[in-house]
Amino acid sequence: MSKLHHVVAQRRTRRRTILQFPAKQQFAPIRLRNVVVVVVLFVAGCAGGNGAAVGGMSLKVASFDLVAAKQQRFNIGLVDNTDQLVLVGGSVDLSFRQLAAEGQAARQDSASFNAAARFVPLAGQPEISANEKPSFTPGTAGVYRTEPISFPAAGFWQVDVRARTSHGLRRATASFEVAVSSLLPRPGDRAPNTRNPLPSARDVSMRAIDSRAADEDPTVPDPELHAVSVADALAANRPVIVVVSTPTFCESRFCGPITDSVAILARTTGNKVAFVHLEVWRNFEANELNPAAQEWIDPSGTHEGNEPWVFVVDRNGMIVERFDNVASDADLRAAVNRIAD
Repeated sequence: MSKLHHVVAQRRTRRRTILQFPAKQQFAPIRLRNVVVVVVLFVAGCAGGNGAAVGGMSLKVASFDLVAAKQQRFNIGLVDNTDQLVLVGGSVDLSFRQLAAEGQAARQDSASFNAAARFVPLAGQPEISANEKPSFTPGTAGVYRTEPISFPAAGFWQVDVRARTSHGLRRATASFEVAVSSLLPRPGDRAPNTRNPLPSARDVSMRAIDSRAADEDPTVPDPELHAVSVADALAANRPVIVVVSTPTFCESRFCGPITDSVAILARTTGNKVAFVHLEVWRNFEANELNPAAQEWIDPSGTHEGNEPWVFVVDRNGMIVERFDNVASDADLRAAVNRIAD
């Protein structure tokens, strides 16, 4: 890493906490507002009926922009106590309870509710049967995700996870923050009328259009994702899939797979839906976001945008769905089918 890259990395790390998955299976950076602490619990349980202690697991909250009184999915990643193996398959049980304040225990009368979360693989990875028992498995990555849930109040919350795995009962807990209002466009909002630059634009770095491109090369990877601006698609009453990612500079390793999967859909769907990739960084070394991407992931200008995101926009220009961090191939296909009709 160059000295300049090291300085940039330090600056970016100060404003965001990075919760890491095992090597090459990291989660994207999590906004400090949302993630407070991660606790690893070692749980005594039965293995093979002999009463031997089994290890715990680490819980990593992997959701962005959590807000009160809104329906939203909740994502977590689970790894074993060595941080080497990822829990995959099946489903786990979650219990939520509001905390009195940051770092304090829940009150007896605090709000609480339960939910189930099923495993969702990264884009580009095969689906895993929902009936398969959760197991710590190398070479696979994804999150456990709830159906849309609503937190009744803003503030600090705790999630407790109970997983009946093929390795025995595992538990983990973490606390996180739920905000009063959203910082990003969300379902029910009108999509930003973004005039993202295309490869033919003058005085625009090709790497600012796609971080995988070379400035001396007039072409970009996945040209089908850079053929139309969001504004032009909306003006033509075309539904749009917008993927905001930085395949080269992503602090997680999720941007590349999700961008590749969206590109495959663009090549196979035809003209019913417009597909647009917005590169996060105008200048990574200078810590400068692309104005087009900023309209979607950092409209307040706080430079706390996270990646990757996928936004699903209908032909009326309304956001009908969004995915933070992880969207499986099945998720993306269903989203396309929803707006293509």
